[in-house]
Amino acid sequence: MNFPSHGFQFRPRRIALFAFDTILGCLSLYLAYWLRYEGSLPPETLLNYFGLIPLVLASRSIAYFYFGFYTRFWKYSSLEDLIQILKAVAIGSLLILFTSFLYNRSFLIPRSVIIIDMILLIMMLGGSRLVWRMYRERFTHQTHMDEGHRLPVLILGAGDTGANLLRYIQRFAPQYKVCGFLDDDPKKLNNSLSSVKVLGNRQDIPNLAEGLDIKELLIAVNTISTESLGEIIDICTRCGVKYKIATSITDLGTKEVHISKIKNIDIQDLLSRDQVSLDLASLRSLMQGKRVLVTGAGGSIGSELCRQILEYNPSTLVMVDRCENYLYELRSGLPAGRQDTHLHFVFSSITNKEKLEGIFSKHQPQLVFHAAAHKHVPLMEDNPDEAVINNVIGTRIVAETSEKYAVEKFVLVSTDKVVRPSSVMGMTKRVAEKFIQHIGRNSKTQFMIVRFGNVLGSNGSVVPLFKKQISEGRTVTVTHPDMERYFMLIPEAAQLIMQAAAIGEGGNIFLLDMGKPVKIVDLARKMIQLAGYIPGQDIEIKFTGIRPGEKLQEELINPDETAVPTFHKKINILNTKAPEVLDFEIKLDALYGIAKNGNHNDTIKTLWTLGAGDKQNADTLNSNSIDLKNPSISS
Repeated sequence: MNFPSHGFQFRPRRIALFAFDTILGCLSLYLAYWLRYEGSLPPETLLNYFGLIPLVLASRSIAYFYFGFYTRFWKYSSLEDLIQILKAVAIGSLLILFTSFLYNRSFLIPRSVIIIDMILLIMMLGGSRLVWRMYRERFTHQTHMDEGHRLPVLILGAGDTGANLLRYIQRFAPQYKVCGFLDDDPKKLNNSLSSVKVLGNRQDIPNLAEGLDIKELLIAVNTISTESLGEIIDICTRCGVKYKIATSITDLGTKEVHISKIKNIDIQDLLSRDQVSLDLASLRSLMQGKRVLVTGAGGSIGSELCRQILEYNPSTLVMVDRCENYLYELRSGLPAGRQDTHLHFVFSSITNKEKLEGIFSKHQPQLVFHAAAHKHVPLMEDNPDEAVINNVIGTRIVAETSEKYAVEKFVLVSTDKVVRPSSVMGMTKRVAEKFIQHIGRNSKTQFMIVRFGNVLGSNGSVVPLFKKQISEGRTVTVTHPDMERYFMLIPEAAQLIMQAAAIGEGGNIFLLDMGKPVKIVDLARKMIQLAGYIPGQDIEIKFTGIRPGEKLQEELINPDETAVPTFHKKINILNTKAPEVLDFEIKLDALYGIAKNGNHNDTIKTLWTLGAGDKQNADTLNSNSIDLKNPSISS
């Protein structure tokens, strides 16, 4: 029997809660007998009850631990937790019936007593959790801040997200005083949501701001268009009200909305990306109590993965990165107080095979997210040897070490630049994908690949560059007026990578839904406007020309691949007809030998010969070494 309570640690509070629950189990059965016999228990019935106590204690305890009662944060209890209580009570009652039948048939409990007992125990267990949650929400957090120092705010959106934002504020953000809701649906006007009234719509912001001394507007809408968000920003700016937005995810299992944070509106919110829905139960099953390792842990995707993995309480999280500063920032930035998870920050390159062996031997990871890679396209054009050694050979080392130490699941974080690649970076990631497919064909480890486009705001992306140029009042530089890219948000990418890992069973290539491509020049204009300037008037935009290895437009699927939908609307599986590369590992050894010698031309030729599998379209190539990237011999 696989107990979800794996990782339970004996702490005074948990022991006290367990004792309380077992007492409730005995009390509910006594009350059931008392109600059944209308307050007058016959002596023989009372003796039967006391004879049942050991069986009740054992049966209820097994059910409580099996359903993970003491690895849950009951102060955040929800509908899903109530369902777990229902299951635990039902299973416990069946165990009591079964064990009493085997032990002594004279102990058999009347059916009416069992039914009453189940109803009473569900009410007691659920009620105790509800009372504790109400106490935490209504008393504990409110005492931390004086009423006069709380910030008066309005919430825009009187739906599920708005209701959950109100609860989030009551738990985690006592500095806010919610004065009312706003909603554009006229049917909601003057109705109340959790005792807070809907006062009007977005057009009423100026009057309400003046009348109620509102300082901030918190936007809590699942999906909002760029135009609507721009209008709200204009209204708030005119009346001197600050504005923020709540980010959230939806649990596909329970349909509940979970608020992740309240943040300032930035360029990421102007992309009109849909809210992410996740199957949180499958993510808990994937990571709770597990030993997890992340490579490239200090990077944009790696660090966000680490933050989100911690939400699911793994027993161990090992974070590997070769950059000292990134690792230091990650260590400083992760939330404190995760006593159930052992954190390990490891300064190492993925190409250091001996050190990786030691890391895997010591920590025995069950789940590996391989996010480490050199990603900067122009730099990799100038340094193909380093691109090959890190992106190809490093991936091989991590994958082979994972297989050797019986890792359960290995996830390669890939890129849309593997599709008909025009750059050294893209081709190295393509060869890395091919190797993961190769090693996964005959392995007990479930190897899988998650492919997506650019993430907005990542290290080395255009967003930090544009922000710097705008803040300094300089000209914003864009390579080409028709240059466009697929974008998604960093938290969204990390969430979907984890969801794909939960779905995957090995051998899968997952493609994340990237939406519509965005023109880089439009992105630059929006960022200039968001900063309060007029493009072309206050800040100029200059076109500098396409750089080596870049395409005007990126693609998501190779010619030999077809996309098949999964149950998750933002995740597809790619079926590929690409043949297995003959003598692949021998060819990789040869590529590594050439790259170590530092001969750039030979490295590019060998890399392209190994990676090419479909016809290159010369129109997509933009490199100082185009002739080297069209090998006459295909793999």
